[in-house]
Amino acid sequence: MKKCLIAANGLLTKAELERFTKLNKPRKVIDIIACDGASDFLVKEKITPDVVIGDMDSASAVTMRSITAAGIPVIKQMGQDKNDLEKALDYALSEKYTEVNVIGFTGKRFDHSLNNLSILLRYSKKTVLRMYDDKFRYYFVRNKIELTCAIGTVVSLIPMPKAAGIKTIGLKYPLNNEALKMGKREGALNESVSETVSIKLKKGVLLVCVAVKAK
Repeated sequence: MKKCLIAANGLLTKAELERFTKLNKPRKVIDIIACDGASDFLVKEKITPDVVIGDMDSASAVTMRSITAAGIPVIKQMGQDKNDLEKALDYALSEKYTEVNVIGFTGKRFDHSLNNLSILLRYSKKTVLRMYDDKFRYYFVRNKIELTCAIGTVVSLIPMPKAAGIKTIGLKYPLNNEALKMGKREGALNESVSETVSIKLKKGVLLVCVAVKAK
């Protein structure tokens, strides 16, 4: 599976990056796509992106000089009909990545976070998406997923905007052919009672949020 990591220009932390590294293969087999200003964070952490993409209005001049000197490709796209995350996702699809991991998609502004979540939901129809921050990992699920996690791990099921025929195994509050709907009934703050959790659904989409650490 050809993987990449997109670093969006949201809230980025060293813990978030380390969490991604621990949960995935060694860095050498994963290409890193930096969204504009996210390159500042990567360079500070002594991580060299494989490409930088965006309208280039956020990255510092010092970072850009470092990236240019290192011969890293910079793809400048000025169109305002798509944000830098969308441009990076389009690039990932054009390069035939079959799994796209994303960090930095939340944090700085709530409206930006919601907009990025909507974008990621749309692109999750086109490729396998995995999202991370320093507290959770996130998956869009349209059919089924099996998770491995420590007993006592928070597992939230958020309908996007609705999901039906949900069956779960290994959660403290099981669902048996039930429905969730945004604004009506959510499935937040459930908890694993087994090291393996199974979630299936018949219709709709769930955003499955898995805490990094057990309680």
